[in-house]
Amino acid sequence: MKYKSWFCLHFLFVCIGILTVSCCKAALAPVAKSGILDAAEFLKDDSHILKLVGGWQYYPWLMVSPADLPTLDTQPNKEYFTVPGVWSESFWNRGFLAGDGYASFRILIKHNLKNEALSLKIPEMETAYVLFVDGEKLANNGIVSSSELNSRPEYRPLVADFVPSSDQSEFILQISNYHHRKGGPSQIISLGKAKAIHAQFDKEILKDMLLVGSILFMGIYHLLLYFNRKKNRHTYWFALACLLICLRVFFTGNKYITLFFPNLPWELHLKLSYLSFFLIPPVFCRYVFLLFKPHFAKIGYKIIFNVGLLFSLLVLLTKSSFYTYLMIPYQIFTLLGAIYVTIVIFKVIRNKQVGSVLFLFSFLIFIMTFLNDIMVNNIIITTPLMAHYGIFMMFLFQSLFIARGFSKGFQDAENLANELIEKNRDLETTRSQLTNLNEKLEDKVNEKTKELQSKLDQIGKDLKLAKSIVNSLTTIPNLSPYLNVQILYQPLSEVGGDIFSVKKIQDTYFRFFLVDATGHGLQAALYTMMIQSEFERLNEIALKPNDLLFYLNQHFYDKNADLQIYFPAVVLDFDFSQSILRFACAGMQNHLLQKKNGDVIFLENTGPIIGILENYRFGMVEHRVEKGDRIFIYTDGIFEELNEIDGIAALREFTDVLKNTIHLPIEEVISNLTENLFDKMKKSKWKDDVSIIALEVGLKSKSLLV
Repeated sequence: MKYKSWFCLHFLFVCIGILTVSCCKAALAPVAKSGILDAAEFLKDDSHILKLVGGWQYYPWLMVSPADLPTLDTQPNKEYFTVPGVWSESFWNRGFLAGDGYASFRILIKHNLKNEALSLKIPEMETAYVLFVDGEKLANNGIVSSSELNSRPEYRPLVADFVPSSDQSEFILQISNYHHRKGGPSQIISLGKAKAIHAQFDKEILKDMLLVGSILFMGIYHLLLYFNRKKNRHTYWFALACLLICLRVFFTGNKYITLFFPNLPWELHLKLSYLSFFLIPPVFCRYVFLLFKPHFAKIGYKIIFNVGLLFSLLVLLTKSSFYTYLMIPYQIFTLLGAIYVTIVIFKVIRNKQVGSVLFLFSFLIFIMTFLNDIMVNNIIITTPLMAHYGIFMMFLFQSLFIARGFSKGFQDAENLANELIEKNRDLETTRSQLTNLNEKLEDKVNEKTKELQSKLDQIGKDLKLAKSIVNSLTTIPNLSPYLNVQILYQPLSEVGGDIFSVKKIQDTYFRFFLVDATGHGLQAALYTMMIQSEFERLNEIALKPNDLLFYLNQHFYDKNADLQIYFPAVVLDFDFSQSILRFACAGMQNHLLQKKNGDVIFLENTGPIIGILENYRFGMVEHRVEKGDRIFIYTDGIFEELNEIDGIAALREFTDVLKNTIHLPIEEVISNLTENLFDKMKKSKWKDDVSIIALEVGLKSKSLLV
């Protein structure tokens, strides 16, 4: 049960992520502003489909034709309308006439596709429209009129083809509505290359038909189950819900019903569309009630069922100018009913009924897509309609739930007698075994506890010793007045794998050595002591940073047949007699030299990690430094915190944070860096060893004073 719950939650998050990514991608397309949509760059890609959204020029209570444009262009005050949208006023202001009216909309699209075959995918408008492109009538639904008597509504989504004669096209959209609560361009027109638009439309047809076929198959299958075993009445209501969803797919979206019945009256079309939604809550409520009857309050069932039937009856008996205003109240009612059903399912889960978690997961998918459709229908968002896909997913899981119930029933009946005999036989054996085990368990626990405590005490002592050794290796000599050094050393455990050392070679020559050894605790302490010991020996003979890395590499390469020790390291020399910084790095990320004017110079890696390649000659870089320059060297722990996958992105983020510290004293830089990095990572502590050495040049060298 636990693992199935986690699987369901992960699957739900994936669904949300897919919707989120889809929305993010759509946001990249251009949007109309002040009646102009510049999509020339966007439409260079043949596969791109442009949604004509944004601010269209708006002419309320006017039927504008192409011939009227020269006159209208001279008017000083222009209005704009955000598409998709509706002009409907508040019900409390105009009552059942809130959506009535007519208007014209105009947009200029710059596409640079002269003489290329283009297509428009035009959904339904509320509730009749005529579309002119470049002065020519291209498409229409119903009859647009300034009076209700002469108008005729129609829903017939279509794809219209045209070839522009210039690099831009002007669209005029006339819309009238006297039959629906919503009036205006509530849907989005899509523009693209003819091939892309037709391919998209074909994919939508294929997708919807696969959906209908799948749901219809589930419905017929469960209807046959009901006729073979009428005792399971919930299968009948489940099948009925499946058939309603199939019907709804034909009456919404691309409205395929108009392909089979082109002369279907608009009023009948809309009634069937509303009924395919209004009947689903009472039918599904009946199914859930029969399935979880002990947990479903009868009064709750009666309210949902009877109110759903009442709303459906009003759709049958009234005209669209009335029942379309019932949609929002019924959506709210459906949402409240879904919340109550969710509470019922949680009760079932609490009683550990088999399959209840699967049922909850499928129902949450439905609620998520249902909320999406509510917001789309009310023009809050512009994502595709998803409810029928959510219902398909829910019904698919419901089918599994029902099938599992049938299978489990037969299996339980077959195995019950055999299991009972085996359980009784095993029970006596288990009882005697438990008696013996309980007698031995307490002694065993006490013995292991003492052993464990003894080992923990010894490990604690070893770690304290190792910590003191590491601390003794990381002391810093007095570098004043040449350098001001600030260090962040944050081991993950008692003893970390990072080690640094600072040596004063001569009065004006200083060497910094930073290593990221493998592991933590005792292992790290042993490695760092070996590395430090070798550094102390070689430091006396290595005149330059790259020479030191060469000797270290050769030593550990020779030893690695047995030791297998590999580590990245950086050596940084300051020669203040010449104002020179010498830098060599083995297998680390780039380090930073921040000039006093804020410019950042990357100190790039000059060779592989120590112990890998024999006789490798490391490179070395030199830079002149002056008072106020800052140098930052660090281990890779900080980059793993910022971005484990992309080291370049992590370095870029670190550099951006570092640039903001140029105005701060060097003593405040480390604390400021830590605070800002934690803000970026949304963390309050490190998860790996982190070492940062910040140095500021404090005194002009003799060579600079000459």
